[in-house]
Amino acid sequence: MDQLAKRITAITERNRIDLIGIDTGEFAIKADDIEFIEDRTYKGKVKGYNGQWVWLGFILFYFILFKPYQSWIGFFVFLIFGGIFGFIFIYHYIAPTKHFIANRQTGKLHMPISKKKPQKIVNFNDGDGIIKSYYIDSFYTSLFFQTKMGIGPKAAMGLADWNREDYWNFLVWYMDKNRPLPPGAAFDEYRLQDFERRKAKGFPKPLYPSDIPTPEATPEQQAERRKIGGW
Repeated sequence: MDQLAKRITAITERNRIDLIGIDTGEFAIKADDIEFIEDRTYKGKVKGYNGQWVWLGFILFYFILFKPYQSWIGFFVFLIFGGIFGFIFIYHYIAPTKHFIANRQTGKLHMPISKKKPQKIVNFNDGDGIIKSYYIDSFYTSLFFQTKMGIGPKAAMGLADWNREDYWNFLVWYMDKNRPLPPGAAFDEYRLQDFERRKAKGFPKPLYPSDIPTPEATPEQQAERRKIGGW
């Protein structure tokens, strides 16, 4: 298990292009200077394809090729696995809506539970990024956000299975409301109002350190920040 510091260590690849919208293959459904929202509802997708159709195809293939209806044992096995895969297929359409919300202005994360259960809301400062490996051979590794011991509400949630460090860099950068918004066309229309908000406050010091420059969107804005005396 590795703990990631709240520190920007690289230019994030995330949201370099606008990934907001349907059929983009991404979780993000909203990205502005206030909130970043991801739809974490189970969709059963496998590498861009709806996984439930893969399972349905497997069931049909097994039924046609092996003809389980010709014996009681084969039919019983078919019912068990067919029932499991059938549930996976149906669950794609009935899964409860779950949204992960990162609020840049309040510094809070909304952990997705479901519409029937209240979300857990935690302060970004009250937790850490944790990379955990599963199985003995570390076959499966994920990035989690986990609240520190002794701080409530106790919460842990998976953030990313791939590009884990990049996702963490993105989240730290986005949640630092005293820095310009992270790279990405999805944020471009909000950069000016975010700049004006920070300017009105005198460009307060960043909340988290960075190993790379995080300049303003334009040279003119960068010069204005220096003139006012901001960091």
